[in-house]
Amino acid sequence: MKNIVNNIEIKLGKFIAKYEEIKQEKLLLQQENNASIAALKLKEEEVLNLQEKIKLMNISKSVDASKQEVKETRLKINEYVREIDKCIALLNK
Repeated sequence: MKNIVNNIEIKLGKFIAKYEEIKQEKLLLQQENNASIAALKLKEEEVLNLQEKIKLMNISKSVDASKQEVKETRLKINEYVREIDKCIALLNK
């Protein structure tokens, strides 16, 4: 009878040790996952910013303009940039 109790205690100790090991591994994986999610969000924001820059460059290239039109186009581009900055600020909240 004593032998059976000892075997159960040994198996229970191993089980608890394995549980703690898996618990630590889960915690590390959750931290890795959170870091990956944060990195992904940063990359998505970077992609959006670059897409907007491309759009602005295409708009500015498509305008064949005189000096007055160039000035107006630059003002319009600056307005777009301010709007984009506002959107980014809202996304960061």
